[in-house]
Amino acid sequence: MRSITGIFFLLVMTCSAGAENLLGLPDILTQGGLYVGKVGPGTTVWFGDRRLKLTPDGHFVFGLKAHQGAMVKFRLVDKGGKSQLQRFMVRKQQYDVQRIDGLPQKMVTPPKKILARIAADASRVRRARTTDSPRQDFRETFIWPVRGRISGNFGNYRILNGTPKSPHGGMDIAAPKGTIIVAPLSGVVTMVSDLYYTGNTVIIDHGFGVSTVFAHMDRVLVKAGQRVRQGQKIGTVGMTGRATGPHLHFGLNWYQERLNPALLLGKQEKKQ
Repeated sequence: MRSITGIFFLLVMTCSAGAENLLGLPDILTQGGLYVGKVGPGTTVWFGDRRLKLTPDGHFVFGLKAHQGAMVKFRLVDKGGKSQLQRFMVRKQQYDVQRIDGLPQKMVTPPKKILARIAADASRVRRARTTDSPRQDFRETFIWPVRGRISGNFGNYRILNGTPKSPHGGMDIAAPKGTIIVAPLSGVVTMVSDLYYTGNTVIIDHGFGVSTVFAHMDRVLVKAGQRVRQGQKIGTVGMTGRATGPHLHFGLNWYQERLNPALLLGKQEKKQ
């Protein structure tokens, strides 16, 4: 009879180099990435201590932190109760320092009378990002919400008017004011609001905790609760909130985890 230690060693060895990939994921993952995998019927999947939701046909989705460690582990339990471990190496990302000057000082160090509004804005965003619908729009292939120059990258350490701030939680795409913004995936609009820092802001739910964020918009063309199709117009580029020029801040979330949308986008199409 095998000892418990021996059984555990056997299970760990099943996910060593060259072991079968049972999750349908890339062999190497990337910090800040969003991933969709699939398992067989009756299998449950644990990502760390979190049990992942599964679609009826076995698809699941999860995101990695911007500074995720060098390895992540999954535990699979089949319908017979057999447990297997799967380990994946995580590719480290380099995050630059981005200096932005010329902002109104009240947008860098807000006056005390604005702090209550900022707190209320943050609470509204957190609520929208807790949406846990059964939609499966996250399985679509992302398209660019707008075409333009990348003026800010995910994870950059920002220094605003000389003051260090939190890392950038999305990517910035510079484009002329009024340029049309489209939905990168189908989904349901969960928030439309004018926020202090991000101006006219829209959040769209794509199911299983996946949502996208569109900020600094000039015009908003959708309403909360509205269903949108991939490629549908949702607004136009602007510079509302804390911005030095017209651009779209495009964010991606898995529940409360901010992710890097650039990892899911192909090359921009050239203008005709």
